[in-house]
Amino acid sequence: MGGYRVAILGAGQQGMAHARAYRDSANMAVVALCDLDRDRLDAGLRELDVRGYADFGEMLAREQPDVVHAVTVPSIPRAQWVQPAARAGAKVLVIEKPIALRPKEAAELAAAQETTGLPIIVNHQRRYLPFLDRWEELQAGDALGDIHFVRAATDGVSDMATHLMDLVLAVLGDQPPVAVWATAGGACEYHDPTRLCPDNLLATYTFPGGVRVLFEAGTTPLGTSDFPGTGGRLAGVPGSVMSLDVWGTRGRCWWRERGSWGYQTEGMAQPHIEQTSLGQAMPRSFQSIAEWLERGTPHRCRLDLAQVGFQALIAGYRSALYGRRLEAPIDSLELTDAEWEALREQVAHGWLDVREAAAELAVSEAMVCQLIERGQLQGHQPVPYVPWVVRQETLAAPALRAAAQAIEAGSPARNGSG
Repeated sequence: MGGYRVAILGAGQQGMAHARAYRDSANMAVVALCDLDRDRLDAGLRELDVRGYADFGEMLAREQPDVVHAVTVPSIPRAQWVQPAARAGAKVLVIEKPIALRPKEAAELAAAQETTGLPIIVNHQRRYLPFLDRWEELQAGDALGDIHFVRAATDGVSDMATHLMDLVLAVLGDQPPVAVWATAGGACEYHDPTRLCPDNLLATYTFPGGVRVLFEAGTTPLGTSDFPGTGGRLAGVPGSVMSLDVWGTRGRCWWRERGSWGYQTEGMAQPHIEQTSLGQAMPRSFQSIAEWLERGTPHRCRLDLAQVGFQALIAGYRSALYGRRLEAPIDSLELTDAEWEALREQVAHGWLDVREAAAELAVSEAMVCQLIERGQLQGHQPVPYVPWVVRQETLAAPALRAAAQAIEAGSPARNGSG
């Protein structure tokens, strides 16, 4: 078994998918798998036929891998994998997105890399899609002209939005935004320790050269509504959905997570269209690790690039917190941990929609609607025909849970009487 030795931490669904991609990459060989869950580890070992470990440190000490890939949830801060991997002599560490959930965690990860000098790759593998290869060719030939507007939409603020912002940065030359004006809402995702973010983020970014980016991430982003059946995880459709549209003075280009990508420039009677295939990206990304180590070809998914994307999203949080447009260098676009907590409080203790109220009460959305219809929960419609919202503090009334139980029991109780 030749090539670079790869040790993988995490034998879950994603860990095994990555192991298969390494197996399909030249000059890469998975030699070890680590997981605390014995059943999950055993299942992975049967497929991969490699050595297994329950202890990360033991795996590093015995295997001395060239590449360490930590496929772990973001509620476990990424920085803790850096020092052990560096001490074991690893040549590169690969981590999953997002790089952090809180600003402090991102700073600790950057500090760990600076201290050890260990190269770190963030698994934003979509940078290795054919779409971006063609994009670079179009830009090199100035086929699209000056880029002036980008529209990007996806589900999951701390999840898929990191992938999408990474793509936005890729098409705009990996420059950070110079201004942002954002709003955020919804608190259900704050109940998930692997998310810890608002349900929805809508932001307008300004990038160098005056490029405007309309960025949507949330439960039902409008930018994806014209693609039926691709509502994404938060809308109850399996998988994720992302869309990216770029307009230049001489043409446009687009990409869909589940659909097509293409472009049309001046002189083209019909657009060039190809189907999106995510399966092409991961093996190319892993193969490029070998090319980085052997020839020094910079990997497209380096930590320094992911940090720019994380800071862009965090700048949206800060704008939403203060309710105004933030512009560098007059305003700071960096969010402190105290401000992160303040945004969570602001989002969580305001108005809740029916879905959020249902999560807070641990009942169905239909139950919340019944409580409103019966007058047992005071609902509010800011304007006619929009969804109901309720004040969070009203959900604490003991009589409300009794009313919900009465409805479930089939009682005709109304207005708190029974």
